[in-house]
Amino acid sequence: MMAPDEVVDAHVHVASSDEARYPRRPNGLGSEWWRDAVGVEDLLAGMDECGVDRAVVVQAVGVYGYDCSYAADVTGNRDRLAFVAAVDMTGSDPVGDLERLAETTDLVGLRLFGVGAGGVGWLADGTAASVWERAAELPCVLVPTIFPDALQLLRGVVERHPQVEVALDHSAFVDPGQPESLAVLRSMAEFPGVHLKVTSHNLDADGDPAMFLEGLLGTFGAERLCWGSDHPQHHTRTYSQLLDMARSAARNLTPAQRSAFLGGNARRLWWPGEPSGNPRAAAGGHDEAADERTGSADAC
Repeated sequence: MMAPDEVVDAHVHVASSDEARYPRRPNGLGSEWWRDAVGVEDLLAGMDECGVDRAVVVQAVGVYGYDCSYAADVTGNRDRLAFVAAVDMTGSDPVGDLERLAETTDLVGLRLFGVGAGGVGWLADGTAASVWERAAELPCVLVPTIFPDALQLLRGVVERHPQVEVALDHSAFVDPGQPESLAVLRSMAEFPGVHLKVTSHNLDADGDPAMFLEGLLGTFGAERLCWGSDHPQHHTRTYSQLLDMARSAARNLTPAQRSAFLGGNARRLWWPGEPSGNPRAAAGGHDEAADERTGSADAC
């Protein structure tokens, strides 16, 4: 069992200050959070300060496109950081790209980006089916980044590949004020392998975030909801404030439900089969040996 006080952030980003080694390719998606000090050392320091034990580093497509070098380098062999890559689903060989990442990195998940110019045609043209089939074999958690109007297409893929774990980025960006979109999202709960990343994008909205979270819990159950800060992309609040917002949203949950939402579910998805324990407490902070293994990728 996971320690009750373990906090696992299912959605963070990093960007290196070493632009020669890790060139940026900003494409206008999201905020310009990457202009600040947002390297892995900054992330780990923020985690230590806030009491976040583990975090899932998600490829920052808006900064690096599908070059996952930095996220892969800083998560290699780290107890506290897991790596979710991304491949171009409109590219020539997304399955081959997935296989290469699986062979050369500590990949645990794959982000499938469908909110940019490339759209979501890959959900219907057979590309998604091929990626789902390979993900089932690896295995690999798939993380679709799509809007609510693409959920029906996703539904068909998930229905044909129920064995693949899916974590919907930002709960598909659903608007709590649009009942139709919420209904489509909630309909995905019939598939046991579908989980929701409930992020700051969802919680930092008008109204009480507890109502939004509790509504999802009533449909999906507490065991399929993961908190993600979206730090530092969600740059209007500090990391500590983002965690406080999540705790406030979960204030009416039972202790077991709150523990699952704030850490247990993400731990199970992204660190499967690992023994329980608090890596931050055990290591007395971040993994300095890992800094040496990755060549202090963000030493500047």
